[in-house]
Amino acid sequence: MATEYKCAAYPHEFLMTNLSVFHLLMPFVALSSDYTNIILAVSLAASILSLLWIVKKARITCCDSSQDSSLIKAHWQQAWKRSKFLLIGYAISAGVLSIGWFIASSQSDPNMNDILLAVFSWLAAIPLVFIVFGLFVLSTASSTRAKRGEFPKKSALSLGSESE
Repeated sequence: MATEYKCAAYPHEFLMTNLSVFHLLMPFVALSSDYTNIILAVSLAASILSLLWIVKKARITCCDSSQDSSLIKAHWQQAWKRSKFLLIGYAISAGVLSIGWFIASSQSDPNMNDILLAVFSWLAAIPLVFIVFGLFVLSTASSTRAKRGEFPKKSALSLGSESE
């Protein structure tokens, strides 16, 4: 039973590792280096790859022929449903950056262009930061529940249940 509970907590721990490494640690490393764009691009790509792995596990472990228990299946599905919020955050940030790039490209003054790009870059990061911290809190609670052998709670914040 203890092994099953650890396996049920793994999806949430994997998501929290993704959040802490690729959204908290790597941006600090990038800002203190000369290769900011490269490091941030690698961080984004690695985060998306880890999200693809979560969706793969959520789909494969949730098929009828899987050997995993319903507890493990429910927690993988919940981790994927929460990961969708991170993808939505990426889309919002990309939209804000696109608007900023469009406005900045219409400026004739190169200094104003640089200022607008800097401002919109920071504005694009704000929704993503809120989503990352929110997911971190929700995943911590779900990991604790999984280690106790509890199914995900059906609520607006948990976004999943054992019946889904």
